[in-house]
Amino acid sequence: MVKPGYKQTEIGVLPESWETITFEDCFAILPNNTLSRAELNYNGGEVQNIHYGDILVKYPAVLDCATEGLPYINAENVVKASKGFLRDGDVIMADTAEDVIVGKSTEVIGIGEQKVVSGLHTIPCRPKDEEMFAPKWLGYFMNHSTYHDQLIPYITGTKVSAISKSAISGTLIAVPQKEEQAAIVSALYDIDALITNLEKLIAKKKAIKQGAMQELLTGRRRLSGFDGKWADLIIGQNGYLLRETIDPQTYVSTLFWEYSMPAFDMGKEPVKTFGADMHSNRTVIHGSVLLFNKLNVRQKRIWLVEASESNSVCSSEFLPYYSDTIDLRLLAQLLSTEKITKDFIGMSTGTSNSQKRITPKNFLEYSVYMPTDINEQAAIADVLDDMDGEIGALEEKLYKAQLMKAGMMSKLLTGRIRLIDKEDA
Repeated sequence: MVKPGYKQTEIGVLPESWETITFEDCFAILPNNTLSRAELNYNGGEVQNIHYGDILVKYPAVLDCATEGLPYINAENVVKASKGFLRDGDVIMADTAEDVIVGKSTEVIGIGEQKVVSGLHTIPCRPKDEEMFAPKWLGYFMNHSTYHDQLIPYITGTKVSAISKSAISGTLIAVPQKEEQAAIVSALYDIDALITNLEKLIAKKKAIKQGAMQELLTGRRRLSGFDGKWADLIIGQNGYLLRETIDPQTYVSTLFWEYSMPAFDMGKEPVKTFGADMHSNRTVIHGSVLLFNKLNVRQKRIWLVEASESNSVCSSEFLPYYSDTIDLRLLAQLLSTEKITKDFIGMSTGTSNSQKRITPKNFLEYSVYMPTDINEQAAIADVLDDMDGEIGALEEKLYKAQLMKAGMMSKLLTGRIRLIDKEDA
């Protein structure tokens, strides 16, 4: 039963005061071009271009053309590609993708005096009644599941997913009163600004850390108080792999802390698992240990366990390494560098990229350049760990902001929460 003040529509329960309009009645279709990436540049030009690939993976629901840094059309293609310039409030939908993300859209703002056109595999749209919509409403609504789920029945193709403007002509767009639209998009744009600022700050902090690693992990910059020798230390001569294995099926009622590839990917937290639920041998780990993924090393599944719980085990795809002469925190930082990753990729063997592995011998015979003084190793690791802590705290804030935005979109774009007095809506 629909609660008072709401009504059942073809796209779900909406407030009684909200109207709906079909895609066909809402939009006039604008021309687009078919220029490939090779026909664009970021150096400059007369006309800027919005490519479908950027809509799918880069541009947000509302694209500020004044700040985004759009690519330019190469000079020789300007005349044939400039069939119609976009203006603020136009919506561009990507009509092709590799999966159901097809149909992702962006509303353009901030065009000003720029000349901007819509590119390959896009459906550029202009509202027929521009007074019907508050700026940014269409961008947010058309990227929410209430609208995007309507596209799914019209997606065609197997290897590549596609939609057509004729097929989606009957899809519905919700239209609250303009005042309510404005209140909703103001709230969403504020949380988007927070997310964008956090993303930029994280990128800046990561760049600073990368620069510090290039200085500190090569010995080009020494920390105060240290002037000892640096050398190539062979991993296997300064520690060893834990090799005790068990068959969990012989301990069906025992609870283990399991360090597995899925656990790493889900946030680097071990999972409490009964022996009965593990169907292959595991390696017993204890104390401080560095887990290095021998499978598909390009994924960089490097897991530093500083104090493992009792009854801890790890997947056989990890190489569990212990050392009392190498600071494991510093070794983890070194193993994450591109140079060492590329070295191990070159050593990997297997039938496909995703199944290639290095051997324990590859790992143990590899040498890492670092201070011979473990105290200097620890001091460098402290600096990099502090940077990681800052980045991690920001990433946690970003995650919470993204969750908050998802909840806000779900409630605001369907009218479950109202931002204006219902009597005025």
